[in-house]
Amino acid sequence: MRKFISILKETPLRETPHKYPGLDGAKGLLILMVVMTHCLPHSMVLYFMYFFHMPLFMALSGFLVKVSTFKEGFSGYGKRMLHRLIIPWVIATIIFLPFRFSSGHNTELGFYDLIYPYYHLWYIPAYLLGAFLCYSILRWRVPVWLLLFLGALVNIIWYNIYRDSQISVGELPLFWLGDKRLFSYLFFFILGFAIRNKLIHFNYKLWPIIILITASFISLVILIFGHYPNWINVWPYLIFNTALVIFVLVFIAPNNWLQNKLLLRLNQKSLGIYLYHPLLQISIYTFILHDRAQKQTSHLTAFLVFLAVISGTLLLVRILRHWKITDKLMLGNLKR
Repeated sequence: MRKFISILKETPLRETPHKYPGLDGAKGLLILMVVMTHCLPHSMVLYFMYFFHMPLFMALSGFLVKVSTFKEGFSGYGKRMLHRLIIPWVIATIIFLPFRFSSGHNTELGFYDLIYPYYHLWYIPAYLLGAFLCYSILRWRVPVWLLLFLGALVNIIWYNIYRDSQISVGELPLFWLGDKRLFSYLFFFILGFAIRNKLIHFNYKLWPIIILITASFISLVILIFGHYPNWINVWPYLIFNTALVIFVLVFIAPNNWLQNKLLLRLNQKSLGIYLYHPLLQISIYTFILHDRAQKQTSHLTAFLVFLAVISGTLLLVRILRHWKITDKLMLGNLKR
């Protein structure tokens, strides 16, 4: 443990190195968590996993956006993302339309389907929106602190009004703005971008970060089990995730940890896993376990489903990579 701490203390925050090897394994681990959360039944385990895996995932996404990403302007960036992300996302959206129609009463494509993508497909629009906000910092000199403040404010509002809401989607406030998750994690995306490109300046110290992570998480657990209102819970939630993001991006990213072969392989195939894993997850719960809502499933069964889903999705991605057309259009791989 002491050796681990001493290595962390010596880790420099370099401005824009070509590689952040620690992120490869971290992204592989996070994509595993994404699949796991979709396989787990409703429980406290699932509840707490949702507290950190998407804020951290969005922060990593923002961290990987360099200033040079926008050297051809946002239009040039958009052209690159058209094949890398947008076309695969559109194809996945079409593939999941039958699942959407089978889960509700509507059988026709409507405006609702455009502003509320199928339940896991919100990430790509949120990523592109976050990238545009980062571009606005460079192009129009929008103060990064202003965007961080507004992002945190949106996150607080989302946490208090939408996160645990039992109200039907059509009756939620600001329904026509679309899925609120498009906006709720932008604070972390911008934070990652700002740390990577030295837009905010702090003297990062290891022990204060570890203490913040530990104390805020313990506070969060106490408040949740004490049934405190969300307007109180949101503060340790923000502190915990901000400190966790700094810990991973500053102290883990520049190092060669988490270089597990499986995690690295998952990172390489993360887009395909993210887009298509619900095909197997939903099919298993619907046609084999007859529990699409995942209300009667035990954690052991959910873990076995998770293993089947991740293995089957890796096989599917491998098949899609076999043909150039599917590799390009469905997985966004342009280099063959």
